[in-house]
Amino acid sequence: MREKAASLPEWTVVTAEYQTGGRGRHGRAWIAPKGKNLCFNILLPTIDLKPEFYAPTTQIAAITLANMLRKKGINSEIKWPNDILVNKRKICGIISELLFPKISLGIGLNVNTEKSDFAGLDKPATSIFMEKGEIFDRESLLQEFLTEFRANFGVLCEKGLLPFIEEWQKIGCFVGHRARVLEGDLVLEGVIESIQDDGSLLFRMENGLKTIWSGDLEI
Repeated sequence: MREKAASLPEWTVVTAEYQTGGRGRHGRAWIAPKGKNLCFNILLPTIDLKPEFYAPTTQIAAITLANMLRKKGINSEIKWPNDILVNKRKICGIISELLFPKISLGIGLNVNTEKSDFAGLDKPATSIFMEKGEIFDRESLLQEFLTEFRANFGVLCEKGLLPFIEEWQKIGCFVGHRARVLEGDLVLEGVIESIQDDGSLLFRMENGLKTIWSGDLEI
């Protein structure tokens, strides 16, 4: 996607059957065995999107996917800013990259991965198969997501992030939980106070409230 972004039309979707060098935030590895998961990038337009909403495209994608999974009986929650968890086990990772004037939105969703596929991971993970005990059609899931996400992206362009905040808070953003936020070498400890209207995290520490725009949240 990065190599061809300049010549590809907006809303191009690139999928991979497996990854040998999958990566998440901060260059972390993302395991994707052949023929089991959804690994894809979407090339998003920015012509109607305000720059302050470039980053929140990942959060809109997370809300869309979490709601999609919940409709299938999977009690998914969003860990700020955009990881999707089921019982504190990661089921989906989302990352974006600005390839001006477009955005490449990358998503890895564990669909039919089995427990043995995650052997050696340092953090707990799960999949739709592990939660439901049945194989899911990846193409159908992809089409369902693209339809719902495109509609939500249109709302983001027109109205910003505000229409999604209440819904986001209902999908368990762990408000009230004690947590740590890692900002580079800095470790902040406190309680998650709320998700603010601009998508930032309001974090209550011993010395007061702090607004956090980016970082790794550990619950």
